[in-house]
Amino acid sequence: MFVNGSVLTIIGLPLILIEMLNEGAEAPFLEAFACIMFFGIGFILVSRGAEMSFSRKQLFILTVSVWVTLTAAATLPFWLWGIPLTDAVFEAASGITTTGATVLSNLDDMPHSILMWRAFLQWLGGIGIVVMAIAILPFLKIGGMQLFQTESSERTDDELPSAAKLASVTIWVYLAMTILCIAAFLIGGMSLFDAVAHTFATVSTGGFSTHDQSFGYFDSDFVKWSCVVFMFAGSVPFIWYIRAVRKGQFASEQLWVYGAGLLIVIASVAIWLVMERQESVADASLLAAFSVVSVVTTSGFAIEDYSGWSGFSALFFFLLIMTGGCTGSTSGGIKVMRFVVSGKMIRQIISRSVFPSGVFTAKYEGKVISGEVFGSVAGFMFIYMVTFLFFAFILALSGLDLMTSLSGSAAALANEGAGIGPIIGPSGNYGSLTSFVKWALAFEMILGRLEIFTLLVFLTPRFWRS
Repeated sequence: MFVNGSVLTIIGLPLILIEMLNEGAEAPFLEAFACIMFFGIGFILVSRGAEMSFSRKQLFILTVSVWVTLTAAATLPFWLWGIPLTDAVFEAASGITTTGATVLSNLDDMPHSILMWRAFLQWLGGIGIVVMAIAILPFLKIGGMQLFQTESSERTDDELPSAAKLASVTIWVYLAMTILCIAAFLIGGMSLFDAVAHTFATVSTGGFSTHDQSFGYFDSDFVKWSCVVFMFAGSVPFIWYIRAVRKGQFASEQLWVYGAGLLIVIASVAIWLVMERQESVADASLLAAFSVVSVVTTSGFAIEDYSGWSGFSALFFFLLIMTGGCTGSTSGGIKVMRFVVSGKMIRQIISRSVFPSGVFTAKYEGKVISGEVFGSVAGFMFIYMVTFLFFAFILALSGLDLMTSLSGSAAALANEGAGIGPIIGPSGNYGSLTSFVKWALAFEMILGRLEIFTLLVFLTPRFWRS
């Protein structure tokens, strides 16, 4: 209860500042502040003096309860403002999981307070995701995350003796990135409000904008390139920044594969734009870099509806939605580490088939990959695809077309936001969907952000009997 109370207090305090931006809303933030702080401080007082050590089972419960608590608290201002409960829950879940899917339209005419609340939720969710990825999930050994524990072994160093210390250093890195991004957007000509709101949604790879046109609203190549840089920065493992600054260690197998893959894809898309649409090299490079980085990092920003470029582009970007950035970053998706490990696993299987008597050892970041990690990654990939297809089937049963069903499920599970097509693509939103679909997608967003297994294990009867 102490942790949940602290979380409520953290999310509640900014409501006072956001209330100062209130223009046209009927002061929902003061009421939400009073309610959230009442429960937050109450939980803290009730649990005062309680032991703060957790078993593995308790960590599962804590992780799920924190995200459910955050979503509930995030819903309150939207609902008090007058948004229907289903839409309020959807918007809150999308914000706190940094998904970026929205049911709201006419953003340009909305009160600044509501827009800033959306952006702040993504910023808070972004750092929450990173802390969870480096301090909790490795211990739970979910989807190969125990391998990431070796990657973040600084937690046992003298410099960073604990997960709490590692998390605090990570927060400072996140704050520094936030300040730099705000400065870049201000230099590019954004207003202070737009710069702060878009920074919150950029470094968290969230994707909420204050304008219906997203980044297409801004007539500045500098602003758009700055967004590309900071979307990428948010999708890089935060432990890499700590290593680079504190120890001068820049090598990272995951980051090398990720960066090289991005460059290849961006170059390919840019060449296609030059050849097929007769775009200039400069315009094609910006459009390709922004679109690809936005999708791969699961940010969801847009300067143009890439799904309408051609029939092939829709399929191409659909596949990119599932990829995701790096482990230990703010981005969602399957993540590069799991693709790297899967590739090594396939190569090892092939090698053993060709040379049955051979001894083959696969390594990641210089560390030997155990059979347990291989099994964990393989299990995650299988469950991920099953979950994606299950929710796509649910969406199709509700009457949505095939592409909307598939891309909607993929976007929610990967915490991407924008799907493919005219309904939920970069130029649309989720407002026209039924209440049932919105609840299903909100649940899928949280499921994807908790790396699937965390919530599925929590819902298993055997977990409660153990």
